[in-house]
Amino acid sequence: MIGVLWAAAMLLGAAGLGKLLQPRPSARAVVAAELPAASLLSARPVVRVVGAAEVAITAWVLFGGGTLPAALLAIAYLALTMVAARMLRFAKGQNCGCFGTASEPISLMHGIVNGAGVLVGAGAALLPTAFSDVPSVPQALSDDAVQAVLLVAMAAVLCSLCYLGMTALPALLALRAKVTAAR
Repeated sequence: MIGVLWAAAMLLGAAGLGKLLQPRPSARAVVAAELPAASLLSARPVVRVVGAAEVAITAWVLFGGGTLPAALLAIAYLALTMVAARMLRFAKGQNCGCFGTASEPISLMHGIVNGAGVLVGAGAALLPTAFSDVPSVPQALSDDAVQAVLLVAMAAVLCSLCYLGMTALPALLALRAKVTAAR
């Protein structure tokens, strides 16, 4: 189960890095979601601070380990789940800005992936023995380097699949719908 937690952390880190480098798409998404205090939350420095926090949580989960960073991961994903739900309600089809680009329309997959992140983080925080007592990557490497390298690789693959599910899959399904409608 620890590999799933690491994958969730990696995905959050990728989103945080995107917000740090390109805050504008995320800022537009906050406005489109009609969040309370959207004018404050959509300010580029605020978006960058959120991105930095996501990167920090990722680093803490991966390199510090423990239940507290897992709980923070769950809280971060809970916030993202709530934003995704609001966007699906108020701005369906709008770019989510998750990864700092303007080509990620909000979809149900965002809610599913973010909801899974909540469950994984909360599970690691509340049931640490199910997650091998939530070790960090360096701890896992010192325990069994080969197993840890394979686990990190598998977590990276899962992270990539979730990323593609949030970015490429909605676009692919939209194209499929256009082709089907044209028949």
